[in-house]
Amino acid sequence: MRCEINVNVIKFSLTFAMHWDIRLASTYSNFNIPEFTYTTVIAVMLLMALVNNIACLQTFLLNDIRLTNCGIFQIFYCFIGLLTMIGMQLRMLTMLTFDSLTQAYFYRYIACNIIPVMVIIMGDTCMWLSALLVIEFVLLECFDLNLYRSRWFSVLSSIIGFVLTSGSHVHEIIARRPLPDPDEINSYTCTFIYPLPIDIIDKVLRVCHVIIPCAIHFIASICILISITRRTLFVRDRHDTFRVFINECIKRKHSFVPALFIILSNLPHLILHLKDACEDAHNISLLRTHVAFNILVYLPPSITFFIYIYPSKSYMHEFKKTLIGRGLNRIFRKMKLTKTDVCTINSTAESQKTLTSLVLISTTNDEK
Repeated sequence: MRCEINVNVIKFSLTFAMHWDIRLASTYSNFNIPEFTYTTVIAVMLLMALVNNIACLQTFLLNDIRLTNCGIFQIFYCFIGLLTMIGMQLRMLTMLTFDSLTQAYFYRYIACNIIPVMVIIMGDTCMWLSALLVIEFVLLECFDLNLYRSRWFSVLSSIIGFVLTSGSHVHEIIARRPLPDPDEINSYTCTFIYPLPIDIIDKVLRVCHVIIPCAIHFIASICILISITRRTLFVRDRHDTFRVFINECIKRKHSFVPALFIILSNLPHLILHLKDACEDAHNISLLRTHVAFNILVYLPPSITFFIYIYPSKSYMHEFKKTLIGRGLNRIFRKMKLTKTDVCTINSTAESQKTLTSLVLISTTNDEK
C-alpha cells in the first residue's frame, strides 16, 4: 500500500506531530490535555536546562577545568545544549500559532524550515561533542596523555564537528515544506519531501548521527573500565578480576553515566523510525510514542549537571566553589542546624517532662 506523505507520522517534525495531536484532541474535549502536557513538558525541560547548564558552566569555567580539553568540550556542550532547549521552546511557540499564520510565506518558512532544522543541528552537535569528550577521556586514561596539553584539539574538533553536522542537514532546509492538510481546508502539514537518492542519504545520515556517537560512548566506556581494572589488578596484585571490575564501575560511574543516559535517550527514537518508514498519524498511540521518543532525545542537554557533575566527586568538589554551590551549601547548612536545634529542643522538652514525672512520683511516695 502506498504511503501518504501528508499523514505519515515518521515524516512529521516533532512540533507538527504535537500540533496534529493537539488539533485532534480539540475536537473531542474543551480541555486539551495534549496541549497542556506538551507545553508543560517543554517549559519544564527549558527550566531544567537553564538551571543545569548555568550550574555546569560555573563549574567548567573554573580555572582548573577550563584549562583542559575536557573542560572546553563541556563548556561547548553546555552552551549548545542551552541553545537547543531554547530552540525547542521556540518550536513550541511557533507550533501553537501555526494554523493562524501559515498563509504568510515567511512565517511558514521560519516555522517549518529554519527553526526545527537548527534545533536538530544543535541536538546532533551535542551528541558529537559528548562523543569527542569521551574520546578525550580514553586518551587520558588509556594513552596517558597530559591533562593540561594544548586545547587546540578540543577547539578545532568542536568547530569541525559543528560544521560537518550543519552540512549534513542542509538538505532538510531545502526539502521541508508545508503540504496541504488532507483533513482540514486551508491548513498545512510540515513534512519532508525527498527524491529517492536524497531520501536514502537522509536515512543514512540520521542513523549515523545516533549510532556512531552511541557506539563511541559504549566502546570508550568499556575501554576506560578495562584499563582501570587491569591497572588495579597489576598494582594491587589481585586476581579477582570480576570483583575489581564491578568495584571500578561503581567508583568510576562518572565515566559511563553520560554514555548510559545518551544511549538510552536516543535509541528508542531511532528504533521507532527504522522499524517502519510509513505510519499513519491517525494512530494516536503511535503518534504520541513518536512525540515522546523525540522529546526524550533532548533530555541529556536538560540534565547536564546530573550527567557530568553529580556522579563525579572531583567535579562536585569544584562545584562547591561556585556561587550556586556555595549558596546551596549555606542553605543545607542552615537546614541542618535548624533540624539539630529542633531535635535539641525536643530532647530538652522530653528531659523536662521526664524530670517532672519523676518529681511527681517522688512527691506522691513521700505523701504516702
